[in-house]
Amino acid sequence: MREKKLSDFYWAYADILRGIGINESMYDQRIMAFMAVKLLIDNHKLSFTFEYNDNFGLTPTQYKKYKKEDTKNTFLNIIKHIEEFGQNLNFFTQDSDLNPDASTNLLTYLNHFKTFELERYIKELPNNYLESVLDIYVEKAHFVDYPKEQYKDLYEKTISRMKKLSGDLTGQHFTQKSIIHLMCEYAIDDLSNSNRDILAIYDPTCGTGSMLMESAHYFDEKINLTEKGNRKKKQKNITVYGQEMHGQTWLLCKIFLEICGINNKIAYGNTLTNPAFDKINGDNSFDFIIANPPFGVDWKHDYNEVVKNMQLGKKSNFYVIKDQESGKIVTPKKSDGQYLFMQHIIKLLEVSKHYKKHAKAAVISSTGLITSGKESSSEGIIRQNIFKNGWIDVLLEQPKEMFTNTDISTLIWFLDSEKTKENANQTYLLKADNSYINEHFKNKKLKVLYTTAQTKKDKQKNSYSDKNISVLSSMVKNKIEFELFGKVKNFKDLYTINFENEFYFSVDSSKIEEQSKFNLENSYQSLTMALMFMPQISDKHNNFVMLIDQLSRYIDGTYNDEFYEDYIKIYESIENLIIKKSNNITNNFSKEILAQKKKEQQNINHIFEELEKINSTVHINLEINNN
Repeated sequence: MREKKLSDFYWAYADILRGIGINESMYDQRIMAFMAVKLLIDNHKLSFTFEYNDNFGLTPTQYKKYKKEDTKNTFLNIIKHIEEFGQNLNFFTQDSDLNPDASTNLLTYLNHFKTFELERYIKELPNNYLESVLDIYVEKAHFVDYPKEQYKDLYEKTISRMKKLSGDLTGQHFTQKSIIHLMCEYAIDDLSNSNRDILAIYDPTCGTGSMLMESAHYFDEKINLTEKGNRKKKQKNITVYGQEMHGQTWLLCKIFLEICGINNKIAYGNTLTNPAFDKINGDNSFDFIIANPPFGVDWKHDYNEVVKNMQLGKKSNFYVIKDQESGKIVTPKKSDGQYLFMQHIIKLLEVSKHYKKHAKAAVISSTGLITSGKESSSEGIIRQNIFKNGWIDVLLEQPKEMFTNTDISTLIWFLDSEKTKENANQTYLLKADNSYINEHFKNKKLKVLYTTAQTKKDKQKNSYSDKNISVLSSMVKNKIEFELFGKVKNFKDLYTINFENEFYFSVDSSKIEEQSKFNLENSYQSLTMALMFMPQISDKHNNFVMLIDQLSRYIDGTYNDEFYEDYIKIYESIENLIIKKSNNITNNFSKEILAQKKKEQQNINHIFEELEKINSTVHINLEINNN
């Protein structure tokens, strides 16, 4: 019942906003402003409540101090002095240079023109309307004992609901939990074995902190807990760092991290023009960087500042790439800033390497980032430099439909600051989706290294199961080569990669002992005969209809759907071999596929043989008159 009410409060408040003439495109700002305060109230971080009939939860002395002529003005007075109501706050104070303004108290930004203009939102409501809004949040938005792992979904739910209402479906590509877990697995062994007591995790485009929250929970569980779930005696302090340029999402990120009890420093500002973090953990470096930078975002307004920073050379916040002939700095196309974030992340890895600290990164991008542009284009030059200098450890192509707001295929770049000279140009390619698998079927779809999402959201229909993550992380860590999914590629002289051209598999049909004894022309003749003489033949041969049905499905391509379960078993056996780090995966797969193809051929041959017997028994000859 409580879950249903939680989803209702969006619409209840939206109805009020509609009633006072607020544009639908501005609903989310107001809904989230009140939600931000209610989150802190319900988690005992503020000492007042929305219960205006109960003096806002204040003591008689406090209420007398802030009371005005009506609910609206009393509530306004409380909000104007909101810094005085903080309690149980652990990470809600940080250096002013990380904040939108001079205040170090994050409560200030609950009512600030760069985040939520809560005062203005209150003033626009008549007194009775404000009371209705407060009632909505009291009755329908319950965050007491709300599951911490679901806080990261609140912003996404609010945005997606309100954007649908206004017809604006653009937005960020929210990263689902299973992808974050897969990205974290890349660094889990290094972080577990680190001799550092503090582990610094960074997201340069952190939004409301969903990736930071999920990775912090995941690393804490994997590193600080025993198999039985007990706390280890020696704990590692996991501290997260991030930067976000949108004031509202920045503040929500701080609120979510505070509620979840995660040590954090989140900077407000543009990472490309004013990166906040370059001196972390005592030696200017992070342990793990995780990011999903925005796709296709225009950065032309930041061009001059970015180039000026790049001209600093070694002191730049970017991995600077110059054209070999002209010596000029090469920048990505101004219509897409993905490579700028990649260059910023690589620079941080470079700094870690300089300070002899092993650091890793996992970064999501569109697949176009490794295919767009000619060799002489800016993208081609940047890509070739990154390839040649050995920053990329693994490139994983994800299936489509993994994100709420886009159904395109995406990449995860796994970057390592400590690739050896011997394998500097060796990059492991991993394809989590492969069209060959479903060439076996016509109406069925077999998902091997990914699965159908338990809860489908908008365009997000796929996900990774725990077993998928185990298999994929085993392939990533051990560089397991299997021609259908994974291979090591030399990147030294490359400027682009096309995954479709890298992975294929074919069965040597000459090894199938039971070759087809009947051609397709015979198949059509048998089927035609059946249609003409079905009643007469069926009377004599009870299994005739079943055989004809199988034959017709063989002709239209749906016959192989019968063997779907057989292929599931084949791929499950391959997954188990991958987890066990077997060396003969391809040979095993070839044998199993060959055996399956033989079985299919034997089955269809049997159908033809039975039809031939029936045909000879009933002595029906089919002649076609050409006149």
